[in-house]
Amino acid sequence: MTGWSGPAWGEPSNTREVPVPLRSSARAADAGYRADGGLSGEFVVLAASVAGSAHRLAGRRDEDAYAWVQPGPGRLALLVADGVSAAGRGGEGADLAVDAAASFLSRPAHGWGPRECAAALAAADEELARAGGQAAAELATTLVVALLSSDVGGGARATVSRVGDSTAFILREGADWQEVFASARFNGNGAGGTGGGDIGDDDEGELSTTSTDVLPSVGGLSRAGVAVVTVELAPAAALVLLTDGLANPLRDGPTTVAPALASLLATGLSGELSPLALAHAADFSRRGALDDRTILVAWPRPGAHAG
Repeated sequence: MTGWSGPAWGEPSNTREVPVPLRSSARAADAGYRADGGLSGEFVVLAASVAGSAHRLAGRRDEDAYAWVQPGPGRLALLVADGVSAAGRGGEGADLAVDAAASFLSRPAHGWGPRECAAALAAADEELARAGGQAAAELATTLVVALLSSDVGGGARATVSRVGDSTAFILREGADWQEVFASARFNGNGAGGTGGGDIGDDDEGELSTTSTDVLPSVGGLSRAGVAVVTVELAPAAALVLLTDGLANPLRDGPTTVAPALASLLATGLSGELSPLALAHAADFSRRGALDDRTILVAWPRPGAHAG
């Protein structure tokens, strides 16, 4: 019996040949494979999260978490967290952070931008501190929050904020990936784009924009390395939130992971891509890529009204 994995993107990992052991106990909330999605009048959303092979073979849960919230017409919030495995209760922390931020963003708000992003991060930070008490550091997690407002022209504006190394990309036609927290762009053929940070051949060179900061913060969010960026999404472009288990292979695989994932996501706006197919792809095999992987994608729908 061989192990479970999706397609091989680049040199396969030898962990795909190892059967996945049955965990001693499991609940639906701790599932190693999760997928969801749907469409509204303004957006198409797909999400998938899979336990990395390192966690599966150790009998551990997927320690990533995701959520989305629609607080009103033309508005959408996306959230992704990556619990720190070494912290001890990182998966629990990721769940708590996403739940607290999503709860805050579900309330009516006059604005939908940097202030609300900051408040959502603060809500997550406070919940982790409250839940963990003296052991709050055991709940350490990253968190990225994106607030989208639809545009009457078919695109959207997004404010994206994060603490830690989970990240967000804009995916345009032609496998054109741009990381929103960096000034570099690269395409699926390995060619560099605007703003420097060119990516060379597969497995050579890397675009690194990671941060070691996590929630709960030490000394307040003002010291937690919070990054905030506002970007415009053109019609047919997608906003893609990722944990580093998928972001790192995307960065260092410009001729393998980047074009393969872009080709798959090119079918998302039309409705051809299902959440289960996205989860299967997220479970790709690649040498050295053993971490949990989460992807949360939103496309503005053409002809949507302004938010």
